[in-house]
Amino acid sequence: MLHYLKNILVIIIILTGTWFPTVTNAQETVLFWKNGDSLPGKLLDSKLGKIRWASDYFSDELVLDVNVLDSIVFPNKEKPTPNAEIKKQSVSDSGTFRVGTVAGDIWTADIIDSDENTLLFSNKRYGQFRVKREAIYMLENQEHTNLIFDGSQLSAWQSTNRRSSVPNPVNEENVLNRLGRDDNNTQHAGWHAERGGHPYTNKAKTSIFKPLSWPKHFEIDLELASTTRPPGFVFSLGKNLYEALRLETWVNELVVVQGTLFEPVLTIKPNRRSFRLRITYNQDTNTLKVFDLNGNLLLKLEEVQPTVETAGLYIYNRGGDLTVQRLRVYKRSADAKDQKVDFSKSRVHMMNGEIHPGKLFVEKNRAYVLDTDGTRQNIEIKQVDRVVQPGRKLTAVDGYRALTYIDGTAIQGQIVQLNPESIVLQTAFSDEPITCSLNGAAHLRLNAKTKTKAPAKDYDKMFFPSGSLRGHVIFNNEDASTVGAGSPHPHDGHAQNAVTIQWQPIGSAKPVRFANTLSPRIERHNKHISRLQPFDVKMFPHLMHLKNGEVIPCQILTYDETSVNFRSPFIKSTRLDTKHIKGIEFTREKTHARKENRNPITITGGDKHRIILEDGRILNANLNRTKDGGLRITIKTDKGDHLDALEGAMVVVGREFAENDAVALKRGVELLFDPLETQPKKLDVKLERALTVPRFNRDNPPNHIIEANNGDLKRGKLISINEHTIRFDSKLRKLSMPIDLITRVVDISAETLENSDPPVTPNGQAEQKEATGHHKPTAEQSEVRFTLIHNPVLIFEPVEVKGDTLFGRSPIYGEVSIPLNGIQYLHLGEKARSFKSVFEQWVVRPAKELDFGANR
Repeated sequence: MLHYLKNILVIIIILTGTWFPTVTNAQETVLFWKNGDSLPGKLLDSKLGKIRWASDYFSDELVLDVNVLDSIVFPNKEKPTPNAEIKKQSVSDSGTFRVGTVAGDIWTADIIDSDENTLLFSNKRYGQFRVKREAIYMLENQEHTNLIFDGSQLSAWQSTNRRSSVPNPVNEENVLNRLGRDDNNTQHAGWHAERGGHPYTNKAKTSIFKPLSWPKHFEIDLELASTTRPPGFVFSLGKNLYEALRLETWVNELVVVQGTLFEPVLTIKPNRRSFRLRITYNQDTNTLKVFDLNGNLLLKLEEVQPTVETAGLYIYNRGGDLTVQRLRVYKRSADAKDQKVDFSKSRVHMMNGEIHPGKLFVEKNRAYVLDTDGTRQNIEIKQVDRVVQPGRKLTAVDGYRALTYIDGTAIQGQIVQLNPESIVLQTAFSDEPITCSLNGAAHLRLNAKTKTKAPAKDYDKMFFPSGSLRGHVIFNNEDASTVGAGSPHPHDGHAQNAVTIQWQPIGSAKPVRFANTLSPRIERHNKHISRLQPFDVKMFPHLMHLKNGEVIPCQILTYDETSVNFRSPFIKSTRLDTKHIKGIEFTREKTHARKENRNPITITGGDKHRIILEDGRILNANLNRTKDGGLRITIKTDKGDHLDALEGAMVVVGREFAENDAVALKRGVELLFDPLETQPKKLDVKLERALTVPRFNRDNPPNHIIEANNGDLKRGKLISINEHTIRFDSKLRKLSMPIDLITRVVDISAETLENSDPPVTPNGQAEQKEATGHHKPTAEQSEVRFTLIHNPVLIFEPVEVKGDTLFGRSPIYGEVSIPLNGIQYLHLGEKARSFKSVFEQWVVRPAKELDFGANR
C-alpha cells in the first residue's frame, strides 16, 4: 500500500508544476461536446447548423455538427473595444437600465426611442435593437440615487476593517465548480462569488451578515435562487434571530416571523427555484409590506419594528445551494406616500416614490408616461426607478441557444451566424436578428436543453493537458507531393505515397490532419486492437531498450563494443550501433513481474473522481477546496481508510483556477499526468549502491550493470554476447556467464547520445539527414511514438499503409513495419521524441566526498 501512496504523492506534486499552469489559460476558448469532450481553439465563421473550429492540435479546420456540441466557453477577460464600435446613442458603457424578458434574457442598455409596441435600446455589445413591449418581464434602473447598499456582489459584504474577499472565476454554469471553497475571511465561511460575483453557498447552515443602520423609510429589492429545489433560507433585518424581523421558509410556506409573531406570505410550490420580492418598511407607521415583482401586495403587517441591536442584513442557508442574485436596499423619500394603484395596469415607478400609470415613451431624449385615458405625464428618464407590466410570466423557449457574459447578462435565440468576434441571434423579443459582440462573453450554450450523450463503445480517445476528445484515428496514404512540399520521401528516392495520421472527432463529416506543434496522446479502443501478442515471444525472447525510450522485441545474435546483430519482427535492419542501446533484457518470462505500464496516470472527471495508478489499479478520490484556495485530494483505499495525499504538497490554485478547468472536472474529462517523464522514481537501495562508484574508481567508472536472475548486481563492462554466453569484465576479471542466468544488462555510462550516424539504406548508402541530426519531417506529423499491445515502443515516421501493416522509417534503424491492430497508443509532436527510457536513472554516480571540516 505504501508503494501506491508514494505514487499518488508523485501525482500530486506533479499537479503543481504540470496540470494547472498548462490547463489554466485565461486566454483560451474551449469547445465542449455533449458527452463531456472538450477542445481548446478558435471559433471561425459558422452557420447552417455547423461549427467551424480551428485548433493548434490540427492543421485543418474542423467542421462539426452543432447537434453533438454543448457549449463554447470564452476567455475570462474582456478585450478593449475601439470607440468607433460603440454606438453614438449609448449614454454609458453598459446602459442605464437592466432588462429581463419573459424568455429569461437579461441585459443592460439605454432606451433611446419608442413606439406603441416596441422600445428601442442601445448597447455597445448589441448595437441598436428594437424590443417588443410584451416580451419585457422586468425593466429597472441600475443607477438609483437613493441606493444604500447593493449586496448582489460578495465583495460588498466585506467589512471595512477586513481585507477584500477574492471571488473565484466564473464557471460554465451556475451549477458547476461547486468544490466548496471556504474564504479566508471567516465572516463568509462557506460562501464564494458566483456568476457576476453573486454570493453563493452550497453548504447548509452557513450565513452571511452586513451591519446596516436602518433609515426611517426603506425598501429592499430581493432575489434568492437555488438550482435544484425551492430555496431554503432565513432573511433577517438583524443578527439576533429571535428579536429581529425576518422572512424565512418553512417546509412549503414563506412566512414573516418576529418573536412569537408568525404571518404566512405565500405557498411554495415544488418547482419554484427563486423568490423575487420587494419589501418596504415605514417607521412612522411601523408597517411592513411584501410585494411580488409586479407590485402585487402579498402581505401587509402593522405594529412591527426592525431590530435595533446588531442591525443589518443577515442571510442563513437552510437548504442545498443558495445564490443571492439581487439584494438592493433603498432609502425611500419621506414625502413618498402609498398611492392608490391599479395593479392590473402598466405603470412607471419613479425614484422619489411617485407612480405614474401608463406606458413609458422616449422621443429625442425626452420621456413621458401615457395612460390609457390619454393622460400624459412628462418625466426625467434618469429618475425612472422601474417599469412594471403586470401579467407577464417567464416562459422557456425550446431550441434556443444562450449567450452569457462575464458580468452575468445573457441573451438567447436561434443562431443565424457565428463569427470569431460576434454571433447573430434571432431572439423571441425582437423581430430583427441581433448581432451580439463576443467581447466579454463567458459562455455560449449551443443547446438550451442538453442531455449527455453516451459515447459510442468503439471510439478512440485523444488526450491533451486540458481534456480529451473521442473520435477515430485514421491512417491515410497520401500523395507525397501534397505532404512533403514536393520532396522525395525518405523511404526511397521515388516514393509516391506518404502516410498522414488523421483524427475524426464525433460530429465531424471528415477527418483532419494532426499538426506537428503540440503533443497529444491517442488511446485506441480495445475493439480496434488484437489482444494477441503482435510477435512470437519464443522466437523473439529479448527486449532491446534504446536511449530514446524505444523498446524493441528481438533476438540478440551477437554483441561487441561497436555494434549488435539482432533479429526483430518489426525492423528490417539486423545491425545497430551500440551507442543507441541503453539496456537488454533476456528472459521474457520474468520481465512481466515489473509491469512497466506506460499508461499515463489519470485523474478522472465527474462527481466521483478516481486515481488510476501506473499498474492499472483504481482508487476513489474526493476533490475539495481548502481555506487558502487550494485543492485537496483525499484518497480512499481498499480498506476504507481515508488518507490525505496532499501532506506537504498542497496544490494552490486560487484565482488561477479557470472556468474550463472546473468544467473538465465536473463533466468527466480525464486529466493526464506522466510521472515517468516529469518526476524521477526513488531507486532500490541495492541498485543505488551498485550505481555509486568508489572514489578511487571515479576516473574510470564502469559502463554497465548486469543483473542475474536471483537479483544480484555486478558492475563492469559488457564485452560481448553470443547465442548462449555473455562475457563481462568486472574488477579486471573477465567472466563468461550462461545467458539463461542473466535477466538484463544496462548501460550506466553518463555519456549522452548527441549525434548519431545516418542509418544505412538497403543499397548500402548512408541516408542524408539534417545538420541537427533529426530526420527532416515530410508530413504534418514527422516521427510518431507507437506503443503496441504488451508494451513494445517504436518511434518512427510513417511512410505507407499496405493492408493491415503500417510501414515507416526510423533515423536510427531504418525501415520498420508494425501491425495496425497491435497499436495501442500513439504520441505525436515533440513528446514523441522526448520519451525517456525506463532505465534512465540507471546512471553511474560518484560517492560522496568525506567532509573533514574546514577548521581542523
